[in-house]
Amino acid sequence: MGTNEPSPVEFLADPLSSISRAERRNLLIASAVGVLVARAGLVPTRFSTFGLEFQEPEQRVLIWVVLATVVYFMFAFALYGVADFLIWRTRYQDYLEGVEQLMSSWTQEDQQAHEDLHKRVPDIGWLYQWSKPAAIARILFEFVVPVMFSFYAVISLGCKLRTL
Repeated sequence: MGTNEPSPVEFLADPLSSISRAERRNLLIASAVGVLVARAGLVPTRFSTFGLEFQEPEQRVLIWVVLATVVYFMFAFALYGVADFLIWRTRYQDYLEGVEQLMSSWTQEDQQAHEDLHKRVPDIGWLYQWSKPAAIARILFEFVVPVMFSFYAVISLGCKLRTL
């Protein structure tokens, strides 16, 4: 076992690029505004600073604008997120193939060297055991949660539009 040993560190790194992270943030903000508008009834009826007062038809337009914004950011995040997910999945595949290659060429001498090393240095087998669940949890949190929240916002805004 040496420096060529496959490590889960590569696929545990941040799965989102900076552009995807920005789109995710925008999606979460737009979705939160959408939920507040739809569920908490935070549809402004007037902007006193500008002397504007909204009647029901204008409120509908405002809800449509919020809905369109959420949908836009949902598609933008999906577009960038899918590419980032594929890159992450490739890193994970590379790790799995590296482990398989290492295990197929593992010799008795390698096993002895491994055991000798771990008599002196604590074993980090836990890193390898927990890497896949940690990566899956991160993927769910980074990709699935924002999309589910945005679907909730879209559905909530659609229901609000039907009641106006």
